Amino acid sequence: MTEHLALAQYAVNAVAARISLPAHVSREDLLSCAQIALVEVARRFDSTAGATFATYALPRLQGAVLDELRSGDWASRSVRAAARRSDAAADVLAARLGRPPTQAELAAELGVPLSELSSLQVDVHRAVMVSIDAESGDDGNTFDLPSTGDSPEKTVVKNERARHLHEAMHALPDRLGEVVERSFFGDESLTDIAADLGVTLSRVSQMRARALTLLHAAMSEVWEETPVAPEGGVRARNQQAAYVEQVVTRSRPRGSRGMWPPPPRSADQVRTAFTQPA
Repeated sequence: MTEHLALAQYAVNAVAARISLPAHVSREDLLSCAQIALVEVARRFDSTAGATFATYALPRLQGAVLDELRSGDWASRSVRAAARRSDAAADVLAARLGRPPTQAELAAELGVPLSELSSLQVDVHRAVMVSIDAESGDDGNTFDLPSTGDSPEKTVVKNERARHLHEAMHALPDRLGEVVERSFFGDESLTDIAADLGVTLSRVSQMRARALTLLHAAMSEVWEETPVAPEGGVRARNQQAAYVEQVVTRSRPRGSRGMWPPPPRSADQVRTAFTQPA
């Protein structure tokens, strides 16, 4: 036992090199399992059989480690085998398409119905375990917990939309921008805003409604390229037209409009733009 104790660590490393250990599995626990198995192997070893102890013990220690992993896995061996085939097919499709495959494309590659693929993924996700003792990162999330944040494509779209909205708010005429910012971002009541501006509550409510109408028109024009017909009197229509034009001009980079591509409005558009050659 003392002479061959290092075989236990070697068996754990060999298994970890063959498969990806789940985040909740402790190598120390696997090492303890391998050391206990080493005791049983030493008791059963027959030196007259012609094999060395290391040759006889190593595959049995690896088998003990694998059995320990399977005993703590909530997914069956068939589910894990199907999940490995699914992951391999996803890697092949990603290399072929230059992007992550859709569920329908992955199901077609595997030759299974989409419902069967969805059921498999549910079974795999149900078997995922996390540790309540996992270390935390700088953002407060544990390293074991799967990321629930947006994908890079969605992040680009959200940041771009926020930039256009920021430009539109700063371009609001009169004190409309102040009313919107204090009402929605400053958590101030309309009554307090009215008292501070020296106007009636009804007037502040009208100012906020007018600001939202202008913001909607500007974002529809800039973000969705869908013009919104102005309503109201001549002054209101002229105000909206001038405001929208100002927002479009501020949101557009310097240079000719013909050289300015429209902003990406969906994750698919962002992904397509990223995969096009420069």
